[in-house]
Amino acid sequence: MAQITGGHTVVHEFNARTVQETWWRCCEKGVLLEGLKQHFRVYVPLVYSTSHDSSKEEQMANKYLFRPMEEFLCGTADSESVLQQLKDKNQPSQICGHVFKSGEPTYSCRDCANDPTCVLCIDCFQNSVHRQHRYRMHTSGGNGYCDCGDVEAWKMEPYCSIHRSSLDQNHQQNPIDLLPAELTDRGSALFLATLTYCVDMLTWEQTASLPDGLEAEDTVDSNLYHCMLFNDEVHTYDQVITTLQRAIDCTPRQAIDFATIVDREGRSNVRTGSKAECDRAKEIIERNTSRHGSKPLKVLVMQNSVVAHQNFAMKMIHWLQNIISKSDGLRRLFCMLSMQVPKRSNASAMEVEDEDAPLSLMERVLLADTQLWKVARVQSHQLLMAGALMDQECKKLFAGIFTKRYDQLLQDFCKDDHDHDVSVTSLTVQMFTVPSLARSLIVEYDLLSVILKSFLRPCENKKNKDGKLCFDRNDRNPVYKRAWYMLYDLKYALLAKPTSPEEWSDGLRTNFLNGVVALLDLLKIMQGMDAVTRQTGQHLEFEPEWEGAFNLQLKLEDDLKLFASWCAEDKHILTVAYKETLEALYQCRDSAKREKCEVPGHTTKCVKYDVSSQPTSIHLPLTRFLSALHLHLGKFGLSFNAPEFSTKKRLEPMELMEAPLRTQVMIAQTQAGMWRRNGFALLNQIFFYHNVRCRGEMYDRDIAMLQIGASLMNPDDFIVSLLHKFNLLHWVRLEYDVPGGQEDSVRQTVMLAEEFLNLLIIVLEERYVPGIGEITQQDVVKREIIHQLCIAPMAHSELVKALPEDHNNETGVEDVVSEVANFRKPSSTDKGKYELKDEFYCQYCPYFYHYTKTDQSKSEEAQRKRKKQQDEDQALPPPVPPSLTSQFQPLINILQCDVMLHIMEVVLTRTAAPRSRSWSEAQFERILYIIGIALHEQRRAIDTNNTSFDFLNKAVKDNGLLSLLQSLVGNQNVSQEPVKDLLTWMLKQFAEICTRKDSSVDVGTLGNIASGRDHKTEAEKKRKAERAAKRRARVMAQMSKMQRNFIAENADLFENTSTDLKAATSEMDLSDSLPVGFPVALGSCRSSAVVTAPIHATCILCQEEQEVTCSGKAMVLAAFVQRSTVLSQCRGKSVENKEDFDPMFMSPDLLVGTYTSSCGHVMHHDCWQRYFDNVMNKERRRPLRFRHSYSYDIDKMEYLCPLCEGLSNTVIPIVPPLGSMLADTEQEVDLKYDDWLDGIQKTVQNSIQETKDKESEEDFPLFQPCPISTITRMMAESVAKNFQLLWEYVYDDASGHFSEGMREMLKKFARDVYSFGLNVDPDDENPRVSVMAWSTCAFTIQAIEQVLQSEDKSLFGSLPTRQSDLLGSLVRFGAVVSQVMSPDQVRQQCVRLLSALIPNEMEKRNRESPCLLDLDLFHYLVTLTMTLPTLYAEQLKSISTLPTGGLNNKHALQLVLTAHITQLMLSFDEQPQDSMEVEGEMEGQSLVRVYNKLREWAGTKMDQSPSPHQLLQYLHHAALPFIRCAAILYHYVTGVIAPEDLYIEGRKTHEFEILCRYLALPVCMSELFEKQGEITSTLIQSWCCSRKLKERLSASSVKLVHYPLQVNTLVELPQDFSELINQVSTFTCPKSDGDDSRAPTMCLACGRMLCSQSYCCQTDLDGLSVGAATEHAAKCGAGIGIFLRVRDCQILLLAGKTKGCFIAPPYLDNYGETDQGLRRGNPLRLCEEKYRGLQKLWFSHAIPETIAHNLEFNSNFTAIEWQNL
Repeated sequence: MAQITGGHTVVHEFNARTVQETWWRCCEKGVLLEGLKQHFRVYVPLVYSTSHDSSKEEQMANKYLFRPMEEFLCGTADSESVLQQLKDKNQPSQICGHVFKSGEPTYSCRDCANDPTCVLCIDCFQNSVHRQHRYRMHTSGGNGYCDCGDVEAWKMEPYCSIHRSSLDQNHQQNPIDLLPAELTDRGSALFLATLTYCVDMLTWEQTASLPDGLEAEDTVDSNLYHCMLFNDEVHTYDQVITTLQRAIDCTPRQAIDFATIVDREGRSNVRTGSKAECDRAKEIIERNTSRHGSKPLKVLVMQNSVVAHQNFAMKMIHWLQNIISKSDGLRRLFCMLSMQVPKRSNASAMEVEDEDAPLSLMERVLLADTQLWKVARVQSHQLLMAGALMDQECKKLFAGIFTKRYDQLLQDFCKDDHDHDVSVTSLTVQMFTVPSLARSLIVEYDLLSVILKSFLRPCENKKNKDGKLCFDRNDRNPVYKRAWYMLYDLKYALLAKPTSPEEWSDGLRTNFLNGVVALLDLLKIMQGMDAVTRQTGQHLEFEPEWEGAFNLQLKLEDDLKLFASWCAEDKHILTVAYKETLEALYQCRDSAKREKCEVPGHTTKCVKYDVSSQPTSIHLPLTRFLSALHLHLGKFGLSFNAPEFSTKKRLEPMELMEAPLRTQVMIAQTQAGMWRRNGFALLNQIFFYHNVRCRGEMYDRDIAMLQIGASLMNPDDFIVSLLHKFNLLHWVRLEYDVPGGQEDSVRQTVMLAEEFLNLLIIVLEERYVPGIGEITQQDVVKREIIHQLCIAPMAHSELVKALPEDHNNETGVEDVVSEVANFRKPSSTDKGKYELKDEFYCQYCPYFYHYTKTDQSKSEEAQRKRKKQQDEDQALPPPVPPSLTSQFQPLINILQCDVMLHIMEVVLTRTAAPRSRSWSEAQFERILYIIGIALHEQRRAIDTNNTSFDFLNKAVKDNGLLSLLQSLVGNQNVSQEPVKDLLTWMLKQFAEICTRKDSSVDVGTLGNIASGRDHKTEAEKKRKAERAAKRRARVMAQMSKMQRNFIAENADLFENTSTDLKAATSEMDLSDSLPVGFPVALGSCRSSAVVTAPIHATCILCQEEQEVTCSGKAMVLAAFVQRSTVLSQCRGKSVENKEDFDPMFMSPDLLVGTYTSSCGHVMHHDCWQRYFDNVMNKERRRPLRFRHSYSYDIDKMEYLCPLCEGLSNTVIPIVPPLGSMLADTEQEVDLKYDDWLDGIQKTVQNSIQETKDKESEEDFPLFQPCPISTITRMMAESVAKNFQLLWEYVYDDASGHFSEGMREMLKKFARDVYSFGLNVDPDDENPRVSVMAWSTCAFTIQAIEQVLQSEDKSLFGSLPTRQSDLLGSLVRFGAVVSQVMSPDQVRQQCVRLLSALIPNEMEKRNRESPCLLDLDLFHYLVTLTMTLPTLYAEQLKSISTLPTGGLNNKHALQLVLTAHITQLMLSFDEQPQDSMEVEGEMEGQSLVRVYNKLREWAGTKMDQSPSPHQLLQYLHHAALPFIRCAAILYHYVTGVIAPEDLYIEGRKTHEFEILCRYLALPVCMSELFEKQGEITSTLIQSWCCSRKLKERLSASSVKLVHYPLQVNTLVELPQDFSELINQVSTFTCPKSDGDDSRAPTMCLACGRMLCSQSYCCQTDLDGLSVGAATEHAAKCGAGIGIFLRVRDCQILLLAGKTKGCFIAPPYLDNYGETDQGLRRGNPLRLCEEKYRGLQKLWFSHAIPETIAHNLEFNSNFTAIEWQNL
């Protein structure tokens, strides 16, 4: 090929052997890299600089570059066999190591995985026991591999059945030892050289020159440059596309392609040319993307050969990955070499000089990560995963190198602008989550300190003058936010907690404590951050930034829990950590002084600090960490006062609880309305402080710290401290009730007192924390569940969402919920819900500390309602709390201390007082509740012989609590039932406990007290209830009498009203008045129409009732017209030229139809017009940019029904029954079918003429009906007379005149159907207008019939009223629309229509007529029925042009049915069956004769005919849909009621026979062929002998449509959702060279998979750039689409280009809930019922309506650009 020498290109043959020998010599000298460079400098530009197609480039690269290297490595030309031999030596791997692709399903066992990052691939999962466990399913982001076989990833069952077989293998041998020595030498040199080349080239910064040894001499391409655009995560797609169009003058499509490549690969060549051209493009791009101070896009102008070598370097990395994957020995060799630190040498100019020490190649790869573009990063990461991370020995070495360089790597990442997914730092999850490896890194490299110190570095820039973290809302620098990823790494490392003493070592203890110290350094700068001061003068001018601190708290939450759990495992660790935390808190103390505080009977010194005027912070992580550690002291027999913690540098208990107490006071003051001027920032902080995501490490820890303080302090001092901080020392004095002072202040004091008592209840009662109460973690979860279900029954997801998660994202719900709740299974309308078992309601606590105010109110209301239903008292007493641990036992002394008893007496005294300004019922309830807790503790003290707790004796003293409680019975202030019942309960408890303790109190007297009720009050209440009941009964009796009298006096009015309503409703409501005898709809013997009374309707806009007439004011129905492919038998085919498309003859595959629906609401046409004009004007006044956001599109004439807000785009005029428009003067005519057909045939033959086109001068047929007189002259006299009489039906002039409004509405609906049905502009003069009007009538009837058929419902009895009204209006509209069309046009259409079934004249003139097999004959029947009356209208001016159901319609139906049966017989393709003796054998034999004759005429006679029974059953089954549709049509044309059996569900045995009798058709179908005349027989023969038909029946022809038409359904979905995800994981974008699709989306109508929501697959549709789903919906569903977005597990509905919505998928978990976005990850199964609902939604054409409703009520949908999906 080519070699560069002396500036000339010399062509010679490539010699592989020479290349091998040269490389070997270089290898022996230790300079293989130089030899490779000499080869690369020639062949790399040759392969990668020229514009080859990808396949040729790959062939050349393999021949000249990769194949020689493989042969050199193997030492032979037969490299495949050598590599296979090496592969055979591999030891079976225990670890699967399957590398996940983006979007591939992953499975994590919740029972067995050590943490959620331990996942299985689908093959391992399906072959493991974890399939039977609780598991989660997610989709991979593309990084990571299967952990099957990794014993450290699983608590049990680490192997699937595939990898269990490798357990017995000996894995101790070094795989390098199994390699041949020579191959090891060659491999060592080759791996080092190639990896060095790759690293050097990918990090090469010179864009116009190459490294030493690679420079090519001047060539033709030396002046060729590329303008290379690089990706960042700052600029949007649209910005890049717009910029490229300006910079390189490309088309929008090209710009989109460039932007897609840049986004996918990280860089793209956007301009190739001279350096000047590329520099110009670069300048424009940088200028356009650096506006508004933003960072410009990175653009480099690169010399052609530099780009070629970089492209080759990426291919080389992939080649290396492939080579090392073939052999364990090669993998180990590659990894060891890459991590080997080279000796210092200046021999190579390409080596990186480092001041400290040379770097290994692995370190260079790691440190160069941020210099690489996206695809280069991904390739290098995959090489690391395939190499170092797949070999357990190398993984440890690699983890060590990574940890040493962690600080630098994370600094680089923080300054980078690429996502974490494409950063080498994302590999931490593969290393730090391995427990043994993580512990080893902590011991050897002090991993925890390394991570925390790295995180503290970006924190330095966030400190304020006080040394606390402070966040700025306007700071857009992403460095700090990117640093949060370090906290995830910290969590991964902490997951390796030692679980046994043997796993602890001195090194581990030492370095873990180093990590604790580093953590405390972080917590110290967080302690007290974002402090707020109460605004008193004016409102806060700017809302302060608060999200940053809470985001940091959320990221740290798991780390704090894990640090505390590590400390709980070892006494030494706990002791040192606790002491260090105490000292850290001492360093953070403030200089608050003490002040003397006095409460009647007690004096103490409290910390002087006014929360209402001094700064207070909600962020106290240091205090809370101490609180967490304190709970574990009891486990090792330690306490706060233990000698281990004795130091001068620590705070006293009162000071320890000071900061959390300030926070509680601030929140209480906010509740009291004292912080209103501080804005929403404070309210948001308080919300998240209590929120389930934050409260575990914030609110709960604060309460625990208060309990710690209470257990360590004198109880009186504790309560006084609380009173002092709440500023309630004055409130607790009795004299505070003396009037005086400001009312606002008193109101605030009352509310603060309530909050103070609430806090006391929480401190006393909340013991469900391990370490405080004698409980387990399961008890904690049970209590949370109980209190959530006391609010209301909850779905599983709602319950899980309301409970806190641990570091493994588990709530523990499933382990215990079945003990406390019953699961109510999901129904068709509701998801399954948990309901609390009755026996657990007694554990309800109304002051549960995790309730919000709303939750508390709802739960109280629910419990009182439940108790009332069960006829129980309304009291909500405190449940029995669990026992306290010995460490917290002093807590109960609060209940019996003097200050507490004083507070109780003060509140009870004020309750008894007639008037008290500082009392509230809430205070009284809380005091009663606290007394209840005290009584529970007293009972426990008696049971355990605890004599130190003696609340009872203090309470029963003279004038003590008991006396006060007794005095409150019947008090006017205790009037509410719940409070009275609680007081009663309290006194009963006193009675029981006094009895048990043998107190000196008179138990008999106390028994009377325990009745607790004021009997006088009870009696009065009872009397009032009885009086109210009597009064109510008297009033009801009086109203009933008046009603009866009114009805009797106005009997006539009520009778008339009833009649009017019947007439005004749908004809379907008249089933009670069935005619005598069997009803017949057609022919001379037809039954009379039932509806004779005029129809009345009420306008929903003006409420005026009116009789519907054709000459009066027009009434209209709101309607929606849409194109539809729901019935299509050939999905995906589209109409090529809609402007020239002829809708006269609908194809039998029903490719695209026009469906009309209606909500059934009626309006006057002028009322509707005014309403619609108002809507249009209102929308046009709206700015254009907002118009697309709404549920209807005025540009498409859409509006919402004024009453039901149903989507509409037109109106259907309501036409009175056709019979009411005709005089009853029809003459009896007896005309045989054959004679009628003869007249029609003569008419067609004499109505076709030839004429010339004026422009093209080509002949074309003109359909001009000849006069009826001409036809009758050709017929026998008697026949001619009857034939003429058949057409002479005279108008009733009085009712036959259409009003102007009616004519206008008829034209409008016809015009709208034409416009929407063909997707063209309106055109009243177009001849297709009337055809489309009849077509939508036919298609709508077919669609509704198929819905009824698919749901196995009766033909008429199951039609909803609105559908019945719609069909009646459509059919009558179709019958009269010809009145407003051009008469000549309609007659010509009739002749043209007839010529399709009477083709002789057209064939004589060599004109094409439609093939019988290419016609949908029901569409044909509808059009023929509507046009046939006009055939001779020009000559007979006074005749009716309305279908009446007479002989004309009967014979027309017979003609079309005969044609349809012929279709069925010619398309019959079932295998013949053996004959069997069954009923109807004679008819079957006749049909077989007809079948054979037709086949013989058509030239397709079969060797064996079907059996008579088989053919008869087939024809009945196949013809039934046509006959059912015909019955619907003629029912509404004639108004003749259908037979009773067609209204009753399940009566389908003789449906065919009943329908034939109703339509006056012969029941035996053979009569259509055998008992007619010669004319009929000749016509049928002409159909079968048609040249076109024979061509269609030939084997090479287009596939025939078979009958009955298949009822379409949505595609079949797999039962298990994971199967679907797995199928999709192999789907790649069809336009992106095998790139994974980000949002694979399945069309549920046809099953095609699409690459949705991606620029790569956008196309132009009618001048608008649209996504793949929108384009597919236009082709597959005529603009309507129903899709499943697989990875998001949600249904996408689309209508048109600009409207869509997401709805719930049919996949549900075991709890009956969907999981859109796979957030919960529960296993999902297909719910057949939900999928049937989706099927019905699609099949009933309800998608546009559903989208409109969702857009109307979900504001989130309006912001989505649906056309891009």
